[in-house]
Amino acid sequence: MAFVIAPTVPVPHLKAVRDLLGDLTGKDIELSGGADPVGVGGDSGSVVGLYVDAELRSRAVIAFDLPLAAYSGAALGLVPAAAAQDAIEAGELPASLNENCYEVLNIMASLFNLPKAPHLKLYATFSGSEPLRPDVRELAVRTAPRDDISIEIARYGAGRMSVVVVP
Repeated sequence: MAFVIAPTVPVPHLKAVRDLLGDLTGKDIELSGGADPVGVGGDSGSVVGLYVDAELRSRAVIAFDLPLAAYSGAALGLVPAAAAQDAIEAGELPASLNENCYEVLNIMASLFNLPKAPHLKLYATFSGSEPLRPDVRELAVRTAPRDDISIEIARYGAGRMSVVVVP
């Protein structure tokens, strides 16, 4: 019996994350690893993207905390930073910022799609008070392989992102 080893999904490099967010928003991006993990589900306000391979196997999760979801959505849509700050104070994203955040997460699939890696696509997002599927929660809180990143979008603000991949 032959065993087939599935190709691994890489944890994106910080430079790739910075370059992608900078290109998307047209803003300077400052980031660093070693941040606290993003809390998911419940009343965390986080936005979670689930990425799957061609066989629809869950292969990665990216979670934005509420500030990063609001700031990245606002920066992508050229919405004033004050609207993002209002969303953060309210504890949830309005539909327009949520839609823009979805687009950011959708484009972030490209971070995983490297030569010899499986092709991933954004399959679902979970935001605000939406229930988080138990399997997605389990994946999002795994200890490794993952990276927890602080990200600041110039003229908007800072938040955190967690990336977790299935080895």
